[in-house]
Amino acid sequence: MSLPKEHDRTKALLELLYHVSREVATALDLRTVLQRVLDEALQNVGGDRCSIVVLDDTGKAVDATIAYGEQVHEHTTQQMRDTVERGLAGWAIRNHKGALVLDTSKDDRWLMRPDDAIDKSGPKSAICVPLLAREKLVGVLTLVHPTPNAFSEEQLNLMQAIADQAGVAVLNARLYTESQRQARVMTALAEGAAAMNASLRMEDVYQRILIQTMQALQVETVALGMLEGEHIVYRVATGQNAGNILGRKVALGKGIAGTVALDGRGVVVPDVSQDKSYGEADKFGGIEARALLVVPIQSQGRVIGVIEAINPIAKSFDPDALLVMSGIGGLAGSTIQNAQLFERLQAAHQRYHELFEDSIDAMLVTDWEGRIIEANRQAVSLSGRTREALQTLTIAQLHEVNWNRTGPGFETLHEDRTCSYESVIQRDGETHTPIEVHARRVEFDETDSIQWILRDITERKELDELREDLTAMIYHDLRSPLANVISSLDVFFSMVPEDNKETVLAILNIAEHSTDRIQRLVSSLLDVNRLESGQPVADQKAVEPMALIAQAVLDV
Repeated sequence: MSLPKEHDRTKALLELLYHVSREVATALDLRTVLQRVLDEALQNVGGDRCSIVVLDDTGKAVDATIAYGEQVHEHTTQQMRDTVERGLAGWAIRNHKGALVLDTSKDDRWLMRPDDAIDKSGPKSAICVPLLAREKLVGVLTLVHPTPNAFSEEQLNLMQAIADQAGVAVLNARLYTESQRQARVMTALAEGAAAMNASLRMEDVYQRILIQTMQALQVETVALGMLEGEHIVYRVATGQNAGNILGRKVALGKGIAGTVALDGRGVVVPDVSQDKSYGEADKFGGIEARALLVVPIQSQGRVIGVIEAINPIAKSFDPDALLVMSGIGGLAGSTIQNAQLFERLQAAHQRYHELFEDSIDAMLVTDWEGRIIEANRQAVSLSGRTREALQTLTIAQLHEVNWNRTGPGFETLHEDRTCSYESVIQRDGETHTPIEVHARRVEFDETDSIQWILRDITERKELDELREDLTAMIYHDLRSPLANVISSLDVFFSMVPEDNKETVLAILNIAEHSTDRIQRLVSSLLDVNRLESGQPVADQKAVEPMALIAQAVLDV
């Protein structure tokens, strides 16, 4: 007779396990799987209360559900922490085996809960078993009966069998939930990155950051503050009473926002009334904060500001809110830095264009083929052509390029060297204007280009001609009287009386040397003109150094 009974029990157990496996395996949502596991334990083992705690790969509690009869509740964070660290569930987790408690009042492993005191139910009986999947601990399942000695070893084994069937389903559901959560986070960040990087105008960037934060976290108000010296200054805000936030300053290290900026770590405050760090520095006029989430805006490893989300529309922040918000903070840092660099670049370009346009010299910009792509007002005036006409020419058509200086194909300029030379600019066919040319490599409107500065040297050339005429006049006008002086001295030499010959000859020698010096100075003026025009000095000759020195000493 015992064999048929044993056979019936085995058959019933197999049917039960098949049923449990089918029930929990047909769902991927973690919440649904947990509820079904609780239902199966309560229905098939007994009891009035059942709870399950889900662990991650490091053994940290990540989710939990508790069922009272037909009502399902979520554990609080503190309850999960207490369950894992202490109590019967903590013992099962540490020992990787089930536990049967016949009388909770006599077992130190039982952790008294607030609900035990509320219903005053007194001693109970409990079963706690680990959930294993592929020899990995994925959770712990606890079943409670309102009376002592209600459970037996047989029910402990049945509970463990249910847990073994549910372990893989719980692990799969947890992994699926994590993948779904990661997908949501990545989607939110990808959408945020695309939206925030759609513009590099600073005001647009600020507004897009606020909009993405509000959409991702579903909150009433979002504010953005930038670090300026030792303060956070709130530059933009959106949502309820956002105008009361603008311009507000918070000292670095003060309040939640100041602490986040100082430490560089995000903070979630689920209930500001229970948080001692929430103070006057965090309060904004017209906004009654219930919950806060503040993250740093970081760029290149340093904090440049903070984003603050106030009052989630739901009762509390989503578990992934800090992760999403931290991602937005990182994206915001890169986007803001790019916008700042873009603004500085735009300002630099604007200053360059202003200097380019207002320069007193004619300036042109060409590509590396020599085609003129830009010209300032002075270039238009100097060339006698319109800006549009200039942009149809090459630099070689505008003036005579000194290819020896620039190199064929502007090789010299390719080496970031500046070259200068004199040339002429062609005006109206027959008119030529002398110019001094300075060419160098520049970046113009983000394009590698050549800048040409053409300086009108007409007046200088005219002055050079005057100087040359003056030099020639001095040279030719001095030669005739100087020749007369020299010839007169020669006559005096022949007329020196014998009685005072040495004294007179000494004086005449001084006069002769002086006239020689004047003659050499006049010749030097002519030599200067020859050298400037590129002609060789024609009357070069060798001299005896000692004689030259002796002559210099005598002259002085």
